[in-house]
Amino acid sequence: MTTFALIAVIASALFHSSYNLMIKSSDEKTLFMWSIFSVAVTAGWITRWVTDTGFPEFVLPVFLVAAVSAAFFTLYHLCAARAYASHEGDLSLSYPLTTLAPIFIPIWAFAFLGNTFAITKVAGILISTAGTFCIQLKPSPRRGRLRSIGFRSEAVRFALLASFLYSFGAISDKVGVNQGGFYFFTVCLMTMIFIYFTFVVFSSPRLRERAFHCFRHDSLKVFLGGTLLFFSNISYRYALEITDVSYAAGVRQSASLFAVLMGVFLLREPYGFHRFFASLLIALGIALIKIG
Repeated sequence: MTTFALIAVIASALFHSSYNLMIKSSDEKTLFMWSIFSVAVTAGWITRWVTDTGFPEFVLPVFLVAAVSAAFFTLYHLCAARAYASHEGDLSLSYPLTTLAPIFIPIWAFAFLGNTFAITKVAGILISTAGTFCIQLKPSPRRGRLRSIGFRSEAVRFALLASFLYSFGAISDKVGVNQGGFYFFTVCLMTMIFIYFTFVVFSSPRLRERAFHCFRHDSLKVFLGGTLLFFSNISYRYALEITDVSYAAGVRQSASLFAVLMGVFLLREPYGFHRFFASLLIALGIALIKIG
């Protein structure tokens, strides 16, 4: 992995955790995501029109791959929003759980492609699983012990479902980048996600009535969030074009560390030390999966 690709992925991770911080702090999380995607898509097409880079030879397959990826990524965003909106959905708890997709990928490869498990992959899955369990613990009022929030918790359940769905979309990401180039595919992907989100927003009477709430009340935040979203997607898929997807996906897990720090220091969320330690376990486990 080149130094430039490494920098691009770490920057993407920082941008990704930053706009998720904004989603968490928004009072209308689904509408906020729809709003920032509208900004990111507009920026993407305007930039492409100004640079006039032309179209790839086969446009339709690129859109089809983008449509499939976008379906899973839209469901991922909706589940993440549900996790953030729940009673115990702290950013420092929910966000690291939404980034566990690399754990599922070798399992799909084993189940559907017949790939074997290296010992490092098994160790990585076990360590990441331990980190996943630890991150949802919180101190008990009795004797200072840690007790489990419980995997029946809405925050934990929807965050894990978000990771599960993301893992399917991640598989087609590399295919789309190879077919259409990182920039064109990324803009197509964001456009399809925005279309799906538009359907979700306008099919709900409550959301439809408040569709432009975020633009009216948090316009600066929306434009900043949309800009971060745009650069997060572009920088990550640029790295996908010049390096192996396994390295890129592994390094991007640094986003969970950023999210824990933001949750603890910016949102004043509790249990910072053990959540930071748990996120380190998750990152270590995913690194072992990638090495294997």
